[in-house]
Amino acid sequence: MKKILLLGGPVFQKPVIERAKSMGLYVGVADISKQAPAAPLADEFFQGSIRDYEAMLAIAREFKPDAIASGACDTSVVTVARLCEELGLPGNSVDAALNSTDKLRMIKCFAQEGVAHPAFAVAKKAELDVFVPPFPYPIITKPTDSAGGRGVNLVSSPETLLSALQTASAAGVSGDVLVEECMSGPEVSVEIIISDGVPHVLQVTDKLTSGAPNFFEIGHVQPTSLSCEQRKAISDVASSAVLAVGLKNSVAHAEVMLTSEGPKMVELGARLGGGWITSHLIWNSVTGIDMVETMIKVALGEKVHDFNFSNSGIYVATKFLPAREGVLSGLNGIESAKDSEGVIHVEVHGTVGQRYSKAVDDSARFASVVANGKTKEEALSNCDRALSLIEVQMG
Repeated sequence: MKKILLLGGPVFQKPVIERAKSMGLYVGVADISKQAPAAPLADEFFQGSIRDYEAMLAIAREFKPDAIASGACDTSVVTVARLCEELGLPGNSVDAALNSTDKLRMIKCFAQEGVAHPAFAVAKKAELDVFVPPFPYPIITKPTDSAGGRGVNLVSSPETLLSALQTASAAGVSGDVLVEECMSGPEVSVEIIISDGVPHVLQVTDKLTSGAPNFFEIGHVQPTSLSCEQRKAISDVASSAVLAVGLKNSVAHAEVMLTSEGPKMVELGARLGGGWITSHLIWNSVTGIDMVETMIKVALGEKVHDFNFSNSGIYVATKFLPAREGVLSGLNGIESAKDSEGVIHVEVHGTVGQRYSKAVDDSARFASVVANGKTKEEALSNCDRALSLIEVQMG
C-alpha cells in the first residue's frame, strides 16, 4: 500500500484525507496540535511543527511515504518542497515554494516576468516607525510571510499607518511588511493545475469578503458570474503568475482583482484552495476532473494528461459564520441546517468553551455551509437560509 504524508491538519484537509483513502492510500498527518481538526481521520498522526524541517524530516524517515504534500495547508509548502528534494520525491522546487509563500519574493517574480500586479514597497521590521509609502493612500499592509488573511489592513491615512504596520509585522515570521496600492474591483480566485509546465484553469471563483479594513473571506461561489472575456483575461494573468514563480507540476490557488485597468494579481498559493473551494465546490461545479485526486496523483509523481473538463451547470456556494467576541457556549440547529434545501455540507469550526475575539481574518469561524442552486443567487440564498438555522450561544 502506498503512503502519503500530509503536513498540516486544518479542517479543509479533511476532504484530502478522505479522497486519499478512497484511492487506497495509507495517510499520515503531521501537525503541531493533537487537536488538529483533520487529525482523527489520519491512519497515523505525528505531532510536531510543520515549520520545523528537521522534525518533519525525522517523521518522514520514520513514515517512509511515497508522497509528501501540503494539500490545503499553506504553512507547510516550503517544508514539503525541502523534504521532497531531500528524499527524492516528486514536488515543487524549493525556489518555487519560497516564491509561492513569501509575498515579497512573489510580487518581485510578477514584476520580473511582466505579470500585472499592484504597486508595492516593503517596510522592514526595524524601520516600521520611519516608513513612508511611495504611493498615495489608501494602501494595504500585509505580512510578507503569512496566510489566511492574517495581519491584513486597509490604511486610509498616515495617522493609522504605524499601527497597521505593527499588526502586520506581528502576524508574520520575518516581521517585514509588504505595502501595496489599494486595488478596487471584483476579487476572484482561480483554481489551477500545472502539468509539465502547462497551466490548466479549472474554475474561476467569485469571492465574498468582509470588506475594509481586513478583507477576510466570508464566502465563495462557483462558477464566476463574470463574462467569458473577463474570465479569459483573469485566467491568463493567473496562468502567467504560476509560471512566474516557477511552478511546473503542482496545483495552485491564485487570487486576482479585476481592476479598471484589467486583472491584476493579489497573490497565489502552491496548494489547494481552502474554504471547500477545491473539494466540495469543484466537485459539484466541474465535471471531468477531480482537483483533489489530481493533486494527490501529482504528489505521487503520476503524469496527468486528461484535462477534458467543463462546467457542470450547477452553481455552488459556501458561506462562513464568522466568530464574534466572547466564550462560545453552544451551537444549536446544526442538524436543521444540514437538512435545509440545497445544502451539501455543514461544518462546525467553533469549539465550545473557547474564548473568541471578533473575526479579523480567515481563522475565526464558528461554522460553514456549502449549498447548490440553479443560479448564483439561489446557491447563496440556500447557504444563508441554512446559516440562519444555526443558533450561536455565547457565555
